Amino acid sequence: MKPSEVQRVGRVAAVVLAASAQMWREHNRFRIVWAARMVTTFLFLAPILLMSRAYGAEGFAASGGGRDFVTFAAVGLVVINAATRPMAATIHYLSNSNRVGILPALWTTPAPRWAMCLGASLAALADAVVEGAIIIALAFLFFGPSTQTVSVLAVVPLLFGLATFWGLGLVFGSVFLATRSWAADAIVSGLLLALAGTVFPITILPWSVRWLSYAFPHTYVLDALRHLVLGTPTIAPLAVDLAVAGGSALLAVLGGIVMFRRADRAAARRGVIGLYT
Repeated sequence: MKPSEVQRVGRVAAVVLAASAQMWREHNRFRIVWAARMVTTFLFLAPILLMSRAYGAEGFAASGGGRDFVTFAAVGLVVINAATRPMAATIHYLSNSNRVGILPALWTTPAPRWAMCLGASLAALADAVVEGAIIIALAFLFFGPSTQTVSVLAVVPLLFGLATFWGLGLVFGSVFLATRSWAADAIVSGLLLALAGTVFPITILPWSVRWLSYAFPHTYVLDALRHLVLGTPTIAPLAVDLAVAGGSALLAVLGGIVMFRRADRAAARRGVIGLYT
């Protein structure tokens, strides 16, 4: 690698780390944030306990969710949080930078724009990992540890899911550059929670809405991940699940980079970077 290329990689890495550290400090410097994580975890686990009692092991297993309801729901909640947080972080990073008036200065950084977004996403991912660890620890404390054996292959759909939503974050971030107002992250998170099988198998949904579940790539991410962790039956062969998840990740990342670059050039040409607050 040439010295100039090494310097460029170093600048990109420095920007990623700086953006990540900034976002982490801004969000986690208050003790109330850590207290809220515990409260939120309890609010997640309480309905899981009630639903497990309502379903019963036999009824839930018959719907394709397996016999470990708590782990089924915990996996869904942890994974959806880890996937959608980086997506939302891109939009929030641009929004907050625009609100405080530093977005134009950030745009003069001698590094790719996506590097700043990647740094913000990594900080959000670290947040999600911390919250996921709390959820799993409390779930084990309240309901007992899971006896399932986790396959090493489970990391593959997880990485596909993370890549997909980072790419979508760039897509939505590019829209923000043009509109300065965008709530797509909340909409997408809500749809995934309701339709992608986050806390229940999609087989219990009526066909009038279930067909929408098959349109979400995250449905296949969760389907493959749960099969590899819990041994639950898949809605499609495992190879198909992984192919859909991988193809979606590739399209989301490439599409996000292309759209973000185009929006960046258009916004710079029109002189609207940081114009709206």
